[in-house]
Amino acid sequence: MFQIENLNKSFQNKQIIKNMNLSVDSNEILGIVGPSGAGKTTLLRCITGLESFDSGDFYIDGKKFDPSDSSESLIGVVFQDYGLFPNLTVIDNITLAPQLVLKKSKEEAENEAQKLIDQLNLSGKEELYPYQLSGGQKQRVAIVRTLAMHPKIICYDEPTSALDPKLSEEVGNIILNLKNKNITQLVVTHDIQFANQISDKIKEVKPI
Repeated sequence: MFQIENLNKSFQNKQIIKNMNLSVDSNEILGIVGPSGAGKTTLLRCITGLESFDSGDFYIDGKKFDPSDSSESLIGVVFQDYGLFPNLTVIDNITLAPQLVLKKSKEEAENEAQKLIDQLNLSGKEELYPYQLSGGQKQRVAIVRTLAMHPKIICYDEPTSALDPKLSEEVGNIILNLKNKNITQLVVTHDIQFANQISDKIKEVKPI
């Protein structure tokens, strides 16, 4: 189970998140919805350690942890703009962090990456660069890159914002299939219909 207790975050004396509590069971998909400016992305950035926060506690399976502690690869994030390195091939984008952070050998990292590449129908794209991929392919590479770090939780920031309805459905199916891998998933989205289709429960974030 993933829990947040009494999270607070302000920017320049303006409170964005106030005493937020949140819990997600293992394997659950939580859709986080709300209007622009409500703090959805700020919440995601606090959860993933990309943004500091004023106060609050984070727990996984009852154990308190610090999201900013890079020594623990507990939480992975799939960015809205994919966050792929333009100068690296697909395989290098996926294997860089496992080698640097998890200290895996190049061979081990590539073998694990290839299995994930095959599972997400990216076979044959290993040596391509991001500019040679479609939006849907970039999204899948970003998901594979996150999975390669073996996180307990995956967070998505607007995973369908740049995709057409068919590709959005494809990404939704990938998210649903990942429930079988014992991964808890948090999905920030403005698309209420998408959230309803994939989520076990929904957290609505409202402007303060």
